Amino acid sequence: MKKMSHYVGLAMFLVFTAACGSQPEMDTVAAGQDVALTRADGGVVEGKVASVDDKSVHLATGRTTRSIPKDQIVDLKVVDEGKPVDLPPVAKFREYTVPEGTALSLRLATAINSGTARVEDRVEATLTEAVSVGGAEVLPTGSTLEGTVAAVEASGKVKGLASITLHFTSLAAAGRDDRYDINATYSETAEATKGSDAKKIGIGAGAGAAIGGLLGGKGGAAKGAVIGGGAGTAVVLSTRGEEVERPAGARLTVMLKRSIDVRVPIG
Repeated sequence: MKKMSHYVGLAMFLVFTAACGSQPEMDTVAAGQDVALTRADGGVVEGKVASVDDKSVHLATGRTTRSIPKDQIVDLKVVDEGKPVDLPPVAKFREYTVPEGTALSLRLATAINSGTARVEDRVEATLTEAVSVGGAEVLPTGSTLEGTVAAVEASGKVKGLASITLHFTSLAAAGRDDRYDINATYSETAEATKGSDAKKIGIGAGAGAAIGGLLGGKGGAAKGAVIGGGAGTAVVLSTRGEEVERPAGARLTVMLKRSIDVRVPIG
């Protein structure tokens, strides 16, 4: 029994020693060093050390800074430029931050029309260009975005331009199971039709003058011009302006309003 207890005690000591020895020496890392941090969940975050405090390591990753709690970190490696990082077996995926303000090039899968659309109508689109961070492709072409019509205004007869706003809230990476909450919008307002309206009124006046001239000389021409102008104006007042209309397959660009952390499987 004593011998068995001795072996059990020795085994527990070795496990404890191994666990302690596996803890990365985070406080010895200097600000400005490039490191790769591996978390217990298998995520690897690479960046430049901005600072280290009692609870977290703060890494500058591109245009953003991420704070990684020390109690989540199981491995830390200093990165030498040009040399591959020897990651631990627990590492499963790399984490990249796609920063706020990143432009996403899309192709609509859902047609939109300000004349028929309603708020909360669902819309869908796909990425036409992959998104890369630090030279790594993190969101492939074909990734799917989903959202809704956030606001819409049909064209008015007298005034008021048509407009529509799309709000994308979800992004699914092509070829992977991961989905991310996003905040990206697209807004468009129809072009004003003042120039074509003026032509309609002018054409109406000219046609009226020509008809009036045939019927009653100069006086008839003057009256015909007034009548014709009125007819042209009536056409304008009774005709709605242009709608915002984009068919399925149309291309557009949206901007991320907040950054997103994307996971890319290792290997």
